[in-house]
Amino acid sequence: MNGSGLVTRGLRRHELVADAVLALLLAVVLGSVTTRTVLASSWSHDLRLTVIGALAIGHLAVATRRLLPVPSFAVECALALLLVLTPPLDAAGVEPFSAVLAPSVLVFPVVLYSVAAWSDARTSWLAIAVSLLGAVIAVARMWGADYLTVAQPGLSSASHPTDSWLLFLSLSVLATVVGPWLLGRYRRLRLLYVEELEQRALREEADREAAARVAAEQERHRIAREMHDVVAHSLAVMVSQAEGGRMVSAQDPDRAAAVLGTISGVGRDAMRDMRGILAVLHDADVATSPQPTLADLPALVDSVERTGLAIRLDERGPRRPLCPTGDLATYRFLQEALTNVLKHAGTSTPVTVDLQWRDDAVEVVVHNRIDGPTRTHAGAGRGLAGMSERIAALGGTLQVEAGRRDFRVTATVPVDDGSDR
Repeated sequence: MNGSGLVTRGLRRHELVADAVLALLLAVVLGSVTTRTVLASSWSHDLRLTVIGALAIGHLAVATRRLLPVPSFAVECALALLLVLTPPLDAAGVEPFSAVLAPSVLVFPVVLYSVAAWSDARTSWLAIAVSLLGAVIAVARMWGADYLTVAQPGLSSASHPTDSWLLFLSLSVLATVVGPWLLGRYRRLRLLYVEELEQRALREEADREAAARVAAEQERHRIAREMHDVVAHSLAVMVSQAEGGRMVSAQDPDRAAAVLGTISGVGRDAMRDMRGILAVLHDADVATSPQPTLADLPALVDSVERTGLAIRLDERGPRRPLCPTGDLATYRFLQEALTNVLKHAGTSTPVTVDLQWRDDAVEVVVHNRIDGPTRTHAGAGRGLAGMSERIAALGGTLQVEAGRRDFRVTATVPVDDGSDR
């Protein structure tokens, strides 16, 4: 069981204990007085026992007012109705008065408050309707009693000795019913407000967790793309160099040694890049090299040219600033395109790399002559498909055009106009 469950159970147990203590306190203070008055009355023995038993059940219902608010309220209504219907209490030395004015009746507003506070709105409104109806019955019952036809000191006038007493009685009963109900409704609204705040906090926490999962998933995809770019390019260069070295090793050992040196350098670069990427996964305190940008394009071209592939680099127009993500994406696109040339066309056909800088974007075209079926698509395989997604996320486009005699890959990456800053 989690900590919140233990806290909830602890609070629930505390509330039940508090209700039991309140019920005991009311039984001692109010119930004892009412019981003595009933025992001292002239009622029959059976009626006295019935009322005392009903009073005991009514006081006991206070202990369950939060656990069972509706049944507890029904018990109190039955008790109040019983006291309304009984004859006046006429204990020795006391003027006769209606049993509904006995002290134990004060448990009724306590339970009415509880049903308004712990029940739904429909039940609460039904409870106040029943209570007001009971109040009308109680006032009518007391008003029709013979012992109320006598003027009450300080509450009557000379001409109409009972008018002020009726007003006082009605207002008192109304306050006893409406006041606790209003307090209970206020308590209910407060509970609903707090519950809504808790639910909102839970929803926000769930949203934060979902956002964290999405961010982690995006980070994994980014790392997977970076790993593919590094490994695919490096392996393509190393395989091409190894094939060339194998063919020339017998005739020209010195050239074979240079090829092996190229393979070693490309492998070291790949290992360095992979350590930088894996450090993110392991959250390690590892010094990572900065991500490549278009400023590293000459080094990329030089490393590919060492495989024997001829590359002509043509850049037109003044360079415009790219956002860091766009700069990296453009570099990775060129790396992926040249890697595909090495894998599918080898080093026998020259490659042209054109960069045309416009006011709103940079257009990058990688073109070489090949033999193969004609097709047009937005990317093939994991590498170019990943490039297409990456560039599309920046608001750019990527298109691959393969014909019988040439292969052209075109990417358009928007420049950074500073609108997000």
